[in-house]
Amino acid sequence: MFVLFLISFVSCKKRDDYPKFDDKKEELVPEDVIPPDNKIEQITQRIIDQADVVKVFQMDSTIQLADGLTRTHIRFLNKLNQPTSIQILEIDLSKKIVPYVMSSFDDHLYVAQPISDMAKYNEVSSGGEVLAAINGASATTFSYIKNGRKINISTTSGKQKTRPFFAVQFDGKPYIGNCFDTVQFEFEPYDINRFKGLVSGTEWLQYRGSVIKSTSAVVQANTALGLSSNKSTLYAVVVDGINSSFSVGITFNDLAWVMKAIGAYDAFVVNSGGTSVMTQRKLSQDPNGQTVWDVVNKPPLNMVNTINGIGFVKTK
Repeated sequence: MFVLFLISFVSCKKRDDYPKFDDKKEELVPEDVIPPDNKIEQITQRIIDQADVVKVFQMDSTIQLADGLTRTHIRFLNKLNQPTSIQILEIDLSKKIVPYVMSSFDDHLYVAQPISDMAKYNEVSSGGEVLAAINGASATTFSYIKNGRKINISTTSGKQKTRPFFAVQFDGKPYIGNCFDTVQFEFEPYDINRFKGLVSGTEWLQYRGSVIKSTSAVVQANTALGLSSNKSTLYAVVVDGINSSFSVGITFNDLAWVMKAIGAYDAFVVNSGGTSVMTQRKLSQDPNGQTVWDVVNKPPLNMVNTINGIGFVKTK
């Protein structure tokens, strides 16, 4: 009996080192403080004046990454008083800043990789320094040419017609091409063998100066590319839309007017949703002495990797 009593006594001992599972720790979310901004950048003013998207301007900032390459971050409340964040790269192609079609691990395979890592792997083959980059396609149905090699070409009716696309010719000249014959515009023939690099997209925003009206009213994150009428200026735009308390995203129709306002003559959506990423070469070195590329927008924490991307390279 004594032994049984002792065992029972020991088994009833209350330990004080167990975690208290009902004590939930509060996760502190950093407060999103927007500093006062009384100066509006020129590119932002054009959007305010020419595109009916900004109801309340909050702030903007412009950073010059190199002669001919600037990045502008704009935050505002849209027509429904919803927060919106836009990143814009403006590339002057006459200033030795060239677009370069990147691939995962600088290879020719259909595998995916984060854009920041892709910039690192592709810098050697780019012929210069990748100062910034945006995402490309995330699916194998997109057309894609890397260094003259046709990795995938979407065709229709036996003709080499891709989706809306951006290409760099072997002579270095940029080109935004048509996709299919439609009631809105006729297909313009092109020699696909002249393209050194090509990345196709999903939706037309502008074609030869005309805004293309979309039937979609989805508000989401988007990545877009635009080219000026004289083909001297390229515009790369990423609108955040994953965290709605930071930025709800934008519709195709509103994005089309934004692209027109900033100076695009032809423009299209490269991709949408969690793939929308813009990265920038870090000006300083990390502790290991390696160059890194920081993501400047706010994609998902677990970013969707892409098959290709477009880097903006300062040539040597």
